[in-house]
Amino acid sequence: MATLETVLVTTSWFKRLLGRSDDSQSGGAVPGIADRIGWTGSLEDAEVIGRSPLSYVAAGESVSSFVGKEIASKLAQYGLEEIEPEEWYSLTIPLAMLYDMRDEYGDIRMRNMGQNVPQHVEFPPELSEVDEALRAIDQAYHQNHRGEEIGFYEFESVDDNQGRMTCETPYPCEFDKGLIKGVAKKFANNPVRVEEIGDQCRSEDGQRCEV
Repeated sequence: MATLETVLVTTSWFKRLLGRSDDSQSGGAVPGIADRIGWTGSLEDAEVIGRSPLSYVAAGESVSSFVGKEIASKLAQYGLEEIEPEEWYSLTIPLAMLYDMRDEYGDIRMRNMGQNVPQHVEFPPELSEVDEALRAIDQAYHQNHRGEEIGFYEFESVDDNQGRMTCETPYPCEFDKGLIKGVAKKFANNPVRVEEIGDQCRSEDGQRCEV
């Protein structure tokens, strides 16, 4: 599977992503994100396991040491300073960080962050093909996120060289594009292209993205 035309609807992967709110958390107030995410699901009980925000810090450091420090600083500002990999935290905190980074540094940096996340995640050893890895994103997402309304990833093959991913999650659109490209590149032998093809986009108040 070489070139990928992915249909996106928002989100993230893996046995290394975020978790649950804790009364012991401290820090500044988390800024509102409802008007920045497009996706309209409720995040009231949404949580992420600590592996996820830790992977975001590592992915930022892969972009530059400055980006890594900025991510860690923003997470700490909102109450996630000493993150335990197996603890659960409110999903709104890492989301607020990601949207802040998008707003301050732009879409390109957000894609670069997403693309670097798979380099800091342990993939199941049985995965060997691009389409298998892309289908597994949804399973990994639900292993690392919990809540009544957290969304999903849905992948389908179009032919030997193309696939479509539908992502419907609260994550930034450009972060998802980078994430999907990073997963595909890890298993592909040829160049990978991820392009948005849907008639709506979360960055423009849509419920999902298609790439």
